[in-house]
Amino acid sequence: MTSIQRIKISRRYLKSRWKHFLSLNKKGVLLIEGVSTEELRKKYGTPLYVIVEAEIRKRLREFKNAFDYPLFKPQYACKVNSNLEILRIVREEGFDCDASSIGEIILGLLADFEPNQITFTNLYKTTQDILFAATIGVRSVTIDSLEEIDKAIEVGSKLRKTIPVLIRINPMIKDGRFSTKNQQYGIPFAYAKRAISKVNTSEFLDLKGFHFHGSYAYS
Repeated sequence: MTSIQRIKISRRYLKSRWKHFLSLNKKGVLLIEGVSTEELRKKYGTPLYVIVEAEIRKRLREFKNAFDYPLFKPQYACKVNSNLEILRIVREEGFDCDASSIGEIILGLLADFEPNQITFTNLYKTTQDILFAATIGVRSVTIDSLEEIDKAIEVGSKLRKTIPVLIRINPMIKDGRFSTKNQQYGIPFAYAKRAISKVNTSEFLDLKGFHFHGSYAYS
């Protein structure tokens, strides 16, 4: 067996954040965690996406450890990467699942998340979407408009069950280049009291909290 000799990779081809799991052997073949990309090509063909599990777990743990709060429960946004193996890793590292579609709820279930570990945060929900999520028993459905409150009440009435909801609020703020005034996410602050009252007076909705979509904040 030919021994593998790791040598330094040119900065031209390697970003600093990849250095600890990429290297070259003496033939100039790129290695990922010591595995030859040439062998990966022969086995799986190209194009090929390679996921470094150790790196994913490292970053998940760094994120969790950055919050010194015992009740902190982070959620992984399934839309970032819905690969089932990644979802499995995320679950094993103690994250819950944030789903933005019915398909992502199904993927979360396939990755062995319990329904109460999944939240449904979709900007535009049909009555059927809410019906599916409520029937599955997700932890909460995020409400983005007064019309969605009506849809959720309709679903709760049909199912004869209480649906846990979060109200997403748009605070309509502007600070320098950062602004939420043109965001489509959430109920405008001026309608917040109306939304809260509507939820709290319904026997089919249970207000669990509030949600805010921050987007990019510029200094």
